[in-house]
Amino acid sequence: MKERLRRFMIGRYGADELNKFLIICGWALLLLGFVLSGINKGVTVSLGSALVTISWVVLIFSIFRTLSKNTSRRAAENYKYFTCKNKVLRWWKGIKARWQDRKTHRYFRCPQCKATVRVPKGKGKIRITCPKCQNQFVKKT
Repeated sequence: MKERLRRFMIGRYGADELNKFLIICGWALLLLGFVLSGINKGVTVSLGSALVTISWVVLIFSIFRTLSKNTSRRAAENYKYFTCKNKVLRWWKGIKARWQDRKTHRYFRCPQCKATVRVPKGKGKIRITCPKCQNQFVKKT
């Protein structure tokens, strides 16, 4: 049986990070849909059934991706997923850093290139030089 499954999967894409994410999201939506359907009858029933339907679509798409023979397309999808995931993680790390530095530093955007510049708090009016484009602007810290 194991050998038959191995032969069946030859040439197919298999599992990757996007599939894992889709499976987790699908199960979470399915669970949430069942909870909302069981809480009370009325508006939440239609919302719960919609979430269950969406979760099944996500789970079936995950199975489709796993069994697909178009590996270049699936790899491109996985690359896009990593690109979006990295953008979100970078944004979250920036928010976290700003929160940790809130007492000692201020953040400004360069008016020319829109880069974020970190400067110490409590220095009064200072001339800030953007490290990216060398533009200078004056701000109060």
